[in-house]
Amino acid sequence: MLKKIIVARHHGFCMGVERAIEIAEDTAAKRGGQNKVTILNEIVHNEAVVEKFRRQGVGQALSVDDVADGILIISAHGISPDVVESAERKGLEVVDATCPLVSRIYRIISKAMARGLYIIHYGDPHHDETAGIVGHAADRISVAASYEELLALPDWSDRQLGLTVQTTAHAMEFEEVEKLAKRKWPHIEVFNTICNATTRRQEAIIELAPQVDMILVVGSQTSANSKRLARISDDACGRGELIGSAEDIRDDWFTVDSTIESIGVSAGASTPQFLVDDVIERLVRISDGQAEVIRLVPEKRKEELDSTAG
Repeated sequence: MLKKIIVARHHGFCMGVERAIEIAEDTAAKRGGQNKVTILNEIVHNEAVVEKFRRQGVGQALSVDDVADGILIISAHGISPDVVESAERKGLEVVDATCPLVSRIYRIISKAMARGLYIIHYGDPHHDETAGIVGHAADRISVAASYEELLALPDWSDRQLGLTVQTTAHAMEFEEVEKLAKRKWPHIEVFNTICNATTRRQEAIIELAPQVDMILVVGSQTSANSKRLARISDDACGRGELIGSAEDIRDDWFTVDSTIESIGVSAGASTPQFLVDDVIERLVRISDGQAEVIRLVPEKRKEELDSTAG
């Protein structure tokens, strides 16, 4: 019988996501009547949020070529400068909702390259954020998505090097990446560009894991940080599941002979709170109203978007 539901201390929307959604909502509300408003890619990687904008009549495009006119909103993940230039040449008005912590990587890379550094970026080459980063200097950046790909890069003993990382990367994984990089290139300069919102949510999972039998991470399959939280949950707790919504909770997890008496709930940085609340409500119903809901209180820390130095 499910007896306890513990909600992670830090979960759900980060400030970069909140900011991007507010920019898109404000643009659509104030200017959508006179102009066609289109979001390039997904404003954030969450199906519920994307569908909400679709219902409001906000368009979505995967390429500037698919947008004829009006206002083009750049998503929280950022974009390559040449895409912005292409949009402006077409006469589109560009509204930039890029997360400031992604923009921070652009500045770090720009300054590093001005000093002659060649950049190795650790991240998913297929992610929107990585595409935008690479677009800032494709001939001066190499991307590695794994330890193996990192170690397979040239020795570059005669080249000044810098290492950056995707904002949503696994913090502990990057510690190993940094060690491997320094072993291969002792002269490499490391810039830890994982955002503090990501680190905070990962730490909250580690804190939660010893207290529960299972952790549910609410988030979309398109969300890199949600999938990573689910993987961390599985490693730390022994049972982590990524679910898109309360509808994905399986009754057979809670059969009469189930060993799951306590369950943790977290959510990716692009997951709206109402989806988390729906999951908690469904779990309470499964327990016939008997489960105690414990919401761990977030620590008061410096605001996430204050980290814009660099």
